[in-house]
Amino acid sequence: MRYLILVLLPMFLRRNFKQDRRRRKRQLLNTSVRVFTKSGCIEALGVNISDVGMCLFTIANLPLGSQIQVEFLPPRCTGLMRVCATVRHRALYLYGIEFPADSDQSPVDSVDGQERQESMLPSQS
Repeated sequence: MRYLILVLLPMFLRRNFKQDRRRRKRQLLNTSVRVFTKSGCIEALGVNISDVGMCLFTIANLPLGSQIQVEFLPPRCTGLMRVCATVRHRALYLYGIEFPADSDQSPVDSVDGQERQESMLPSQS
């Protein structure tokens, strides 16, 4: 055991802790998400969110580049919201989706505590 600690400790200390290289700051999100595709509705779990996209977990096969809609409860909001998105990244069952850049449907203005934009589309229940 002592040998293992002596071997692993230098490897851990040499580890290079880099800053986050993402374009936008992300906020953790643990909420139910409904994903609407051309073929139907899929249940998912939101992992994190920013003003330009979202990470979600779902057991589905969403092709890269596909256009979807997601419906969820944004942070610090009381009503469901549905926004359009594009699937940009996939790692097994984790998906990175991007909200349109030219859209005013961003679910959060900033993840630093500001409220969402008022021009968002309400959910269609």
